[in-house]
Parts: sequence; C-alpha cells; structure tokens
Amino acid sequence: MLPTLAALFQGPLAAFHDRVLLSSQASGEVVPVRRLFTPQGLDGVLDRYADEFKTPVYRRPDRRALMSQWSKYFLAQAVYVPVGANLLLDRRLPVALDTLGVQLDELGLVERLVIPHEGADIEVAQGDVEARLRPLMRNLLSPAIASMAAHTGIGGKALWSNVGHYYAYLIGQLQGQPTPPPAVDDGARLMTLPCFADGERNPLYQPVRYIESREGDIESLRRVCCVRYKLPGLDYCGNCPLPAACAMRREAV
Repeated sequence: MLPTLAALFQGPLAAFHDRVLLSSQASGEVVPVRRLFTPQGLDGVLDRYADEFKTPVYRRPDRRALMSQWSKYFLAQAVYVPVGANLLLDRRLPVALDTLGVQLDELGLVERLVIPHEGADIEVAQGDVEARLRPLMRNLLSPAIASMAAHTGIGGKALWSNVGHYYAYLIGQLQGQPTPPPAVDDGARLMTLPCFADGERNPLYQPVRYIESREGDIESLRRVCCVRYKLPGLDYCGNCPLPAACAMRREAV
C-alpha cells in the first residue's frame, strides 16, 4: 500500500488496497501502458483472454465484445483509485499513458496499476471540475479508448459507457459516505456538463439513465450497450439498455 493513499482504502475503496503499487514495490512483469495499447499489445491480451470463451462452436469470439469486456478490468481500476485519490485526498496520481504500468493476470486481464511515484497535491479552485478530472480523461482514458476502438472496431461510445458506469457508481458510493468532502460534489457535476469550456463534447455526460419501473422501483440503465452478450456464456448485464434486456428483467420480476 502507498503511505500517502492509506486513508483512501476504506469504505467503498477498501477492496482496492492492493491494486496500485509503486514501480519499486512491484515484483513480476510490469507492462508499460503505452506498449499495451498498441496493435501488438492488444492482440496479445485479447488472444489470451479469448481462450476463456472458446467452445467447440465458438472458436473465434466476437472481437468487439471481447475488447469491451477486457476493457472493464482496466477501466475500473483507471477510474476508482485515481478518481478516489483526486476527490477524497486532493491528490493527482501519475496515471498518464506514458507514465503508467500494469500487471496482468494469467488471462491477460489488468490486475493492478503500477505508478512511478505517489503523485502530487492538487491545487484547484472548488467547483473547477475540469481542472480536477479532465487530465485523467485527456492523458489516459481518451488515448486508451481510441486505441481499443481503432483496433477492434468497437464504438468509442460503448467504451466510454463502460467508464461512465464505473464513474457514476463510484460517485454514488462516495456521496453516500457520512461526510464526503466538497470535491465529491465537483465530481458529480462532471456528469452534468454536456460539453467542456472549449466546446469539446464530454463523454461522461449523463452516463446512466434512471427510470421508474411499473412496480415503482428506480432502475439505472447504461447509455450504450457494452455488447458482452455476444460472448459465449455471458448474457445481458444488469444495466443493459437494449429493449430485449429490459423485457427479460421485467419478466423475471
């Protein structure tokens, strides 16, 4: 565990206490993220991960769905720990494409983040959500998503929807804590901005929709389907927005 982040790994982030290491702490292979998000790097991890879904009938799992499902293991960690440190500890971790490393498990899934140092304190005005969080989007998430989309043909919106699902969940968890710092409200405000100040579209604008079911329950739906149902053995996720998935959930009640 990183000493400066010790206070972060409790409550909703307790499970991530061993998911980020300094380069000096990491044993085993560390893959530079810059190398991971190349055609060769992505082919390597997707070929390993595809073995999880191969059957006598499906020898070549859908590459777009495979990319989307693989991305979740990277994107969850690229959101939870860096955003948590940002909003709760006013600390920006060095998680840009050129500084971040990862360790992979036997399936080629991202197991933990490896950073060169413990980051720096953030000095931004309260309410300046772009200064807080746009560097993470611009320096890591955007180039990684562009690489995954270009390599497999999956839409960038589907991958940003994966990010948005984790981001919205994390903000909800942080807002539910007894005394969240004001920066958590700044994090929530990011999801209300259709565009940034320079006119660029915000890919995390309203990442989930909340609708009321016929029974009066509130259901959260992704904006874009992650297409995981195209992989053998997987079905629609619990927040899938496709009409068929919504109908199945209603029938199951």
